[in-house]
Amino acid sequence: MPKVTDEYRAARRDEIADAALRAFRRTGFQATSMADIISESGLSAGAIYGHFASKNALVMAVAERIVGSRVADVERLAALDPMPPPPRVPRMLVEGMVRDLGSTGVMLQLWGEGVTDPELRTLAASVLAELRRTLGRYVALWHERAHGATASGAHEIGVAQAPLLVSAVQGYVIQATLVEDFDGDAYLDALERYFPA
Repeated sequence: MPKVTDEYRAARRDEIADAALRAFRRTGFQATSMADIISESGLSAGAIYGHFASKNALVMAVAERIVGSRVADVERLAALDPMPPPPRVPRMLVEGMVRDLGSTGVMLQLWGEGVTDPELRTLAASVLAELRRTLGRYVALWHERAHGATASGAHEIGVAQAPLLVSAVQGYVIQATLVEDFDGDAYLDALERYFPA
């Protein structure tokens, strides 16, 4: 029997995760069953369960992939010279999230499930903590480079501003999902204009 490579396993996991996201967008997270995901993927139940033991395991893998992509995006911005000011970073995060998920509604649904599902709440908390750390480092580095702040002073600013930047992304997600006439570009333009840099 030929050996299954790590690359093949990773590609198959991504294929399954993509099928799950399509099903979540169509019927909502709570209403989507593993049978729906199996049907959407076109794979056998054994193929799915060989990679993911449950719907929550699938959600965790998708979240890790998306957060990993966003962290990499922020790190790419940090490598630029000059770095974009911190108020521009939420636009990049939102654009990447929408590109990966196809809809802000999927993210909002998962946050809502985290209210009553301890496993998903832990996942959401870890995702938010990772984003705060990443954004805090970015803000600190930007203040060191742009304003000549000391490392400790820049760190303090980064710790203070990172939750606000995360909240700006969350605010976008909530309004883009629930408010019919929400103007996402105007929201992000205003953030870039008025958020302190």
